[in-house]
Amino acid sequence: MLRRDETAARGMLSVHDAVLALIPAILVAATLAGAVLSWSWVTALAVGSVPASGTIGYALFYNPPDGASEG
Repeated sequence: MLRRDETAARGMLSVHDAVLALIPAILVAATLAGAVLSWSWVTALAVGSVPASGTIGYALFYNPPDGASEG
């Protein structure tokens, strides 16, 4: 059975929730910047995928979730 995190019970935003929100925000910002700068969609999303991938790497390797291996 899943346990609720104490921070989620208080309505606080965790770092991992912010990372999940930041990934699409980066890609949307890159898409909008590409539209303003007349880049192709492929170029804009390729440029946006670099910081989005870095955000995922941060969440997985530098600051991993606690208790991810607990059953």
